[in-house]
Amino acid sequence: MELPRLEALWKTHGNEGFSVVAVEATRDRERAMKFIGEKKLTYHFLENDEKNDVVRDTFGVTSFPTAFLIDREGRIMYHHVGFEKGDEVELERQILELSSDRGGRK
Repeated sequence: MELPRLEALWKTHGNEGFSVVAVEATRDRERAMKFIGEKKLTYHFLENDEKNDVVRDTFGVTSFPTAFLIDREGRIMYHHVGFEKGDEVELERQILELSSDRGGRK
């Protein structure tokens, strides 16, 4: 389950400008809110629009989970489909690489 592992990345890198935004794509708000509370997740959550599939239409997401690292200019710098145990290690490596590409500025 990727969402709790993203919490650790958020807590580690959030004060450096890193943000996590998760989109509840199944449109099951009650279930999502229960899960968020049980797992004590503190990053940002959005709901997919009732009439439009914003996730699919904006980012072309057709498989879940899908992760993007987006820079401050709005460019997608890293894209990953699926989430297996250990994938958070590669995601953190990408975060650190993007941070160092900015000349050490975060």
